[in-house]
Amino acid sequence: MAYRILGNVADADDAVQEAWLRLSASDHEAIDNLGGWLTTVVSRICLNVLRSRTRAGAPLNDPTESMDEQSRTSVSPEEQAVLADSLGVALLIVLEQLSPAERICFVLHDMFLVSFDEIASILSKSSDACRQLASRARRRVRMADSPRADPSRQRAVVDAFLVAAKGGDVQRLLSLLSPDVELVADAVAIAMGGPRAQHGPHDVAAVFAGRARAARSALIDGVAGLVWSQGGTTKVAFDFSVTEGLITKIEMIADPEVLEEMSIENLRRTNDD
Repeated sequence: MAYRILGNVADADDAVQEAWLRLSASDHEAIDNLGGWLTTVVSRICLNVLRSRTRAGAPLNDPTESMDEQSRTSVSPEEQAVLADSLGVALLIVLEQLSPAERICFVLHDMFLVSFDEIASILSKSSDACRQLASRARRRVRMADSPRADPSRQRAVVDAFLVAAKGGDVQRLLSLLSPDVELVADAVAIAMGGPRAQHGPHDVAAVFAGRARAARSALIDGVAGLVWSQGGTTKVAFDFSVTEGLITKIEMIADPEVLEEMSIENLRRTNDD
């Protein structure tokens, strides 16, 4: 589990050793669920390691080097094979691009079936926030397995959507939306007056036509999107999925616990803004 979270054998080994020391120093007979205790402790240690990497601005781990490190540890050849199969180089690269919390949520839930309630206690976040973080991570992993949209093309589509929304140009909006487009909003966004799930170009266009006047262009985790801010603080992020020049999904994210894990860079306004 530590290796899948950290993607580095040496760091994973250190995390497990630290967890073992903590267990040895504790009253382990009083621990009702030893497996759950170890999962929580190892995850929190790994989370601290990931956050330290982020604060230090450390470069991405070299996945090849990480695999080579296995030969210098006590990991058996059979275990090496299992590790190599469990995390290929491509997945390691994608995981390095996730925030620490996204990575924890994705690995623990999708790979080890840990419940979101348990993950919430590890991250000190709500279960809903952890569910959203895992969903975002899952989508980014899927995107890595498919042809990536050209960043400039993605921004052109999102900018055109913003201009059409502000101008109430329904036909232009429809031309930018996929036939199976969906709009989803988290619970916080809905409480703020956002729409519940909408499906299809006409319903989605109706939500935005003549609105979004306060929205601004931004890079969300490096991908073009929109944000609505107040007092310099992002209140809602509009996360777009674009495939072959058409918008396939728009997510309205307003949960502060999720927003704080996202990399958001406001972009200069275009002339049409």
